[in-house]
Amino acid sequence: MTTNRFNARDRCLLVLAAVLWWPGLALAGPATDRLDEEQAVRVYREVVPATVFITSSFSSGADRRSTIGSGFLVDDAGTIVTNAHVVHGAHTVSVKLYDGQRIRAEVLGIDTYSDVAVLRLHGVKGKVPFLRFGGSDSLRIGQRTLVIGNPHGLGFGLSTGIISGLDRLPPGLSLTEARVPLIQTTAPINPGDSGGPLVASDGRVIGITTAMLSGTQNIGFAVPVNIVKDVAAKLKATGTVLRPWVGIGGKFVTEEIRELFVLPLADGLLVEEVYPGSPADDAGIQPGTVDVTVSGEPWMMGGDLIVSMQGQPIRKTEEFVALLGTLKIGDTLTVELIRDRLRKRVSMVVGERPHGFLSIAPAPARPSPALLPRAWHGDATDADSPVASGGGPYGHTE
Repeated sequence: MTTNRFNARDRCLLVLAAVLWWPGLALAGPATDRLDEEQAVRVYREVVPATVFITSSFSSGADRRSTIGSGFLVDDAGTIVTNAHVVHGAHTVSVKLYDGQRIRAEVLGIDTYSDVAVLRLHGVKGKVPFLRFGGSDSLRIGQRTLVIGNPHGLGFGLSTGIISGLDRLPPGLSLTEARVPLIQTTAPINPGDSGGPLVASDGRVIGITTAMLSGTQNIGFAVPVNIVKDVAAKLKATGTVLRPWVGIGGKFVTEEIRELFVLPLADGLLVEEVYPGSPADDAGIQPGTVDVTVSGEPWMMGGDLIVSMQGQPIRKTEEFVALLGTLKIGDTLTVELIRDRLRKRVSMVVGERPHGFLSIAPAPARPSPALLPRAWHGDATDADSPVASGGGPYGHTE
């Protein structure tokens, strides 16, 4: 009996020794690191030839400025996908390919709501490399992400991270601005990276890098590729995307605001702005008229408090955006609101979102983190980079 126990102990020790001293297992950590490194190098080499550097030029009288960003080719016909904010309003758009060719681009269409734009190159010399779209339905938090772009105009580069969130609606935006759910990533996104590809470990595009959250570390956002594919197809076909629109903006009431201003005990959207000529304007929705600041946060008080739409409670941004996604142009929308402490219902006909519409007025500065698109807004000529134009290490982003 004693001998059997001794033999069993010896066998355990031998197995433990093999685990500790077997060369392949001993190098498992470093070997995995090298594998990850080689994978990143491989993906970069595959993706960067189809990535482009974009310079958009703007002029107003004697004033000239330029914006830089990134984009990527999606077919051998020279079609490029990028962010709308990189090219919106530009009088010329110049594209530099990875092989050094510089070509003026034709803008096929811009959708400011999703922040997607489609360009076309003509006269590209040689074979045109392009990237393939993946999917964004099955993305998982923790999944590896790679950002390829042209940070600060210094040249093509790579940053890596993971998916740190899905279906994000970042703070700091008015409800009248782009509100598509975004991918959140830890991969650093710098000015000049906007419009570049966010790719998975297999090299397929899973999103378009679009912004970083100011005042934070490594909280970046990308437009999911499924939205990109849908929008890009419509922009290629017709140059536009038709979207339902009601024309209101505001904030959802907080407990602090409700108590401070003795508001009705109801959750909802406090209307701060109504776009002139919009369905909400035609229906008589009333915006706020009293500008106040509470704990450093600006509020426009005195407007209607919308508590439901189509019979569904509206208590937070996600519910508002989800309901708008079910509407079609021409639908009748029933809105329940509180005005002067009385509940009432109004109806409006859902309209078409104006093309190029961003917001009614510039959003006021907020102490909370704001979403910063990662295009670089400089001045001077197309050839100038942020470094050459002396804009400092970060310059001015909008």
